[in-house]
Amino acid sequence: MNYPSILARIFNTPLLINPQKLDAMIAGIGPRLFGNDPQAGAILAAMAAGRNLADGKQNRPEMFSTRRGEYAERGYQVIDGVAVLNTSGALVHRSKFVMADCTVMQGYNDLTADVEDAMSNPDIHAILRVMDTPGGEVQGAFEHHARLLDLKGKKPMVAIADGVAASAGYLSAIAADELAITSTGYAGSIGVVMRHIDLSAALASEGVKVTHIFAGAHKVDGNQFEPLPDAVRADWQAEINSLYEMFVTAAAAALSVDPESLRKTQAQTYRGQAAVDAGLAHRVATTDQLISELAGQRARTYPVGQPARTSATAIQKETSMSGTETPTGQTTAPVINQSDLDKARAEGHAAGVAAESARVSGILALPAAKGNPELAQTCISTGLSLEQSTAILGAAPQQIAAAAPAAAANPFAAAMAATPNPDVSGIEGNANIDKEAAAAASILSFLR
Repeated sequence: MNYPSILARIFNTPLLINPQKLDAMIAGIGPRLFGNDPQAGAILAAMAAGRNLADGKQNRPEMFSTRRGEYAERGYQVIDGVAVLNTSGALVHRSKFVMADCTVMQGYNDLTADVEDAMSNPDIHAILRVMDTPGGEVQGAFEHHARLLDLKGKKPMVAIADGVAASAGYLSAIAADELAITSTGYAGSIGVVMRHIDLSAALASEGVKVTHIFAGAHKVDGNQFEPLPDAVRADWQAEINSLYEMFVTAAAAALSVDPESLRKTQAQTYRGQAAVDAGLAHRVATTDQLISELAGQRARTYPVGQPARTSATAIQKETSMSGTETPTGQTTAPVINQSDLDKARAEGHAAGVAAESARVSGILALPAAKGNPELAQTCISTGLSLEQSTAILGAAPQQIAAAAPAAAANPFAAAMAATPNPDVSGIEGNANIDKEAAAAASILSFLR
């Protein structure tokens, strides 16, 4: 038997993984672990040593999205201010490597570090986690989930099951603000599994007998050289039940649902809309759709239609150590962080509200506005300035229906009052909209 350290990560240990994927992994690496494939020695040795055989670009999100962007230092893609973090393959406590059957294994430590980096990156305003993982090891899974919950709220973070988000992968995904799923994606598998292997019959047929010499009654519990004792199985079942309750409790809290509704799933996985109906996902979407939605949330510090002059990172890089001048001789711009943007946005909103209030009050206070209130309201709704509104209201005839003496004294006003208004109510079927449109047209004619 080769590489017992790898064997110990698969057998006789609780796993938060989709059982079908576990079967596939065992089938792929079983012959190698038990010495029937000499060509896999170098790869397995690297795995046992925890070496990272992935090139850092192994899990780029092109396979999930048509969108393209620059790559951050940690390898994730940044598209219009959205960090696209891909989680693919089986999940392990630490490190990242590729197994001999081409199964990628990513460490919870790396996944957590990616999110932490994106949260602290000033050029990123939102995070999308693209999940395609059957789950993996128990060790580190709950700590990873808890750390992601600690990071929530700093920036919008959405996850999508674009492929599968099962077991530990699902536990990781639901730590986001929202979990979406593709129409052919799968989510769920809220359960715990453990496998034990018994080689005693195979060894006996080969004339091999293994003798354990140990101290401590439980030192060799569950070893693969003898059948699993009932007492050991009962202890392990109790451990599995405890971890299952941890999983259900954590998932129920993250989803804000009744834990019993999750127990009723009996560790089943659900596809697309069925996952939404079961309360395991919030909606059906695509990766491209979510990138566009999150990109649209980007706060602009420049007028719409103009490109951003520079990013916060670029400003930071341009700032000299002395903080006085750039190489061009101009004073460097200060570093802009999220709190600065939020403050500026709030101040800008308050100033805009005050300016709009002053404009509306000024128009309504005009003497001509009192004699022509409908036209005054049209000036307000079409966004005309106080100066433009003053000119238009001053040139327009005053309404005289409620002032007969004044009409009698003013022949032009009397003639206007006696002339019926044209019926434009048939246009688009809405008289109020049509009157306002006609008034707006006359205003634009006047301005020309």
